[in-house]
Amino acid sequence: MRIRQVLADMRDCSAAIEDELALRDAALAGAKAGGATIIGEHAQRYVPHGITLVVFLAESHIMLTTWPEYKMVLVDVLLCNPDMSEDATIDEIARHLCPDGLVERSYVTRQIEPLQP
Repeated sequence: MRIRQVLADMRDCSAAIEDELALRDAALAGAKAGGATIIGEHAQRYVPHGITLVVFLAESHIMLTTWPEYKMVLVDVLLCNPDMSEDATIDEIARHLCPDGLVERSYVTRQIEPLQP
């Protein structure tokens, strides 16, 4: 099975990236847009600033890490179902957090298969 992991750098984001609930809402909306099933979440706030939020999915994960001093969010999306849309997930998160910002994506294709003896 082939799956794609998407890493996105979102720049010039809104002040919402400093709000843990806004990050959560964006990540959950992204999961829904991609067709994923949410099974858990955890957020960690850093001192003096910044938050990492992980949404655990039946299909893998969505992770957002903020750099508010640079108005930046780093996003990692891995959906272990090739019929789901990582790009729809990224688009929805960007719509919530960086509507007027720049979104740069990197794609990593992963081949999932058992080791051959």
